[in-house]
Amino acid sequence: MGVSRKKIPWAPKIDYNQCNLCDGDPQCFKFCPHDVFTIEKEPRKLVVNKPNHCVVFCRSCRRVCAPNALSFPNKAEILKMIKQERGF
Repeated sequence: MGVSRKKIPWAPKIDYNQCNLCDGDPQCFKFCPHDVFTIEKEPRKLVVNKPNHCVVFCRSCRRVCAPNALSFPNKAEILKMIKQERGF
């Protein structure tokens, strides 16, 4: 995209009121091939450990997750920020 990935704030946010670790078998953790997520042991919870590994504009992990447990930044706002960084 012509912008350093570190400058693009695209990564999932976890709503811990909605996330129940899929009753012990966290599907988003298993689904993501980019190691974005990890599971902390104490207290046991899902964490976005490598946000810069998340593919910009990918939201596929939401499909396998509990409803509303994962959210992402506004795509239009991120696209605007990318264009500004590129000088457009």
